Amino acid sequence: MTDYPTIKTFAETSSRAAGKTSTAVSRRRLFQSGAVIAGAALGSRIPGAAALEGPPPRGLDALARDLRGRLIRPGEPGFLVAAWPNNGRWADVLPLAIAMCTGGDDVRACINWARQERQTFAVRCGGHNYAGFSTTHGLLIDVKPMSGIQFDPKTGFVTIGAGASNQDMADAFRATGLAVPSGRCPTVGISGLTLGGGWGFSATRNGLTCDALRATDAVTADGTLHRGIAATGDDASLFWAARGGGGGNFAVHTSFTFEPHPVYDVTVFNIVWPARHQIELMLDLQDIQLNNPHLISTRSKLVPIVAGQVQRDKLGVQTLGQFFGPPDQLRALLDRPLSRSKPTVAEINRMNYWSARDYLVTDDPGGFYDIRSSYVAGQLGGDAIDTMMRCMEKSPCGSVLQQNMGILFAAGGRVKAVRPTDTAYVHRESDFILEMETSWSPLDMPDMVKRQQAWLTEYFAAMQRFVKPQSYVNFPSRDLPNWLDAYYGENVGRLCEVKRRYDPDDVFKFPQSVPLKKPA
Repeated sequence: MTDYPTIKTFAETSSRAAGKTSTAVSRRRLFQSGAVIAGAALGSRIPGAAALEGPPPRGLDALARDLRGRLIRPGEPGFLVAAWPNNGRWADVLPLAIAMCTGGDDVRACINWARQERQTFAVRCGGHNYAGFSTTHGLLIDVKPMSGIQFDPKTGFVTIGAGASNQDMADAFRATGLAVPSGRCPTVGISGLTLGGGWGFSATRNGLTCDALRATDAVTADGTLHRGIAATGDDASLFWAARGGGGGNFAVHTSFTFEPHPVYDVTVFNIVWPARHQIELMLDLQDIQLNNPHLISTRSKLVPIVAGQVQRDKLGVQTLGQFFGPPDQLRALLDRPLSRSKPTVAEINRMNYWSARDYLVTDDPGGFYDIRSSYVAGQLGGDAIDTMMRCMEKSPCGSVLQQNMGILFAAGGRVKAVRPTDTAYVHRESDFILEMETSWSPLDMPDMVKRQQAWLTEYFAAMQRFVKPQSYVNFPSRDLPNWLDAYYGENVGRLCEVKRRYDPDDVFKFPQSVPLKKPA
């Protein structure tokens, strides 16, 4: 087997530094944390009087002493930077304190403290939760310090700390000839990416990020650190849920072990057409993707070419992506749309895999935004594309050029090789993710923002007759109707079973967390 170089020392230092191998907290620690007293749990179903039994609150000073990492409090250096989320909509949701966790023991201390204090909390890796579920007025548990990456030359597997970002992984893998399927936004964290499934430009070729997962470590609601959670063994159901069941539902993950795949040269492309033949071009691009699902990965969209009110004769077409073959073969595949209309931009270049990743990198979305998503099986037809353009023409627009109003991400190919119930990611029979977005800036008055959000709701509703009643949990929306079924479909019942086993007191709770029971 190839002797892979060690990139970094894996940052799961806490238990090892203490010489601990047990995966459970002691009986004394469980009692101190309130973990054995159901009434002390956040969201407990025990009546209030019973909930008062147990040890008294200890306060933030006690938590700070328990951490190997740092507890950042309001007014301290770095607090506002550490609290800031990717979506500025939630920037005014400031935490009680931010626990920068350096290992599993820090996470355990945070969970135990939150239970004892009966305090709300949220878990953050990259802070990219679009709906603000990685923000809180309680304790913010931040795992970013756990960002180490280590190869095991015996197995060929790589263990990645829960705080690693897409950029961390790119930096670590660049010289190895290997990769784990991942996203293209540099600051997105591996934890949320994996737990929600994990779309990226390699998905059609190599599967989702969660499809490469082979094991994970996680702290559950009772303060237990479970090591080596895998497809077999006592925690097999938790491993199943970790592949698409969404972040923040069952545990705080501290590391992920993946089986990487080899990488080779690829062809990247960025092609922009003027505002003509939009429907035909969007149909052409979908046909190319559907007919070559493992060879190409596209992100195609309708995009305004000028600021201001959207007009059909000012809506261009763009496709961006990756082709797993030489440029000449790609040009042949693109012959129909390239012949139909002369593009204003036609970049087609062969690159090594990591240079291609740098070419495709993006920080979208950013600033202030709202988003919806749906899944598409097969082709989104001409009537649907016409509806998209009619809805775009009604957009209030505001001060920001709306570049992401209608995007089709390729989501089939290798992703469809796994059955919908084999992992918690249920959307295996789809070919595209349709993303609909509106964004604004501080220049926009509150009334304009409300108009944009109302427009997005109407746009999403207008598209429902063309799409599946499913949405991507990593593109969450607080205004999504029937969100539980939309995110998880036929896997809802099993996810609720996992919830009851690992979090019976509903400690991991937020507005769209998996419930203990499936609603009637």
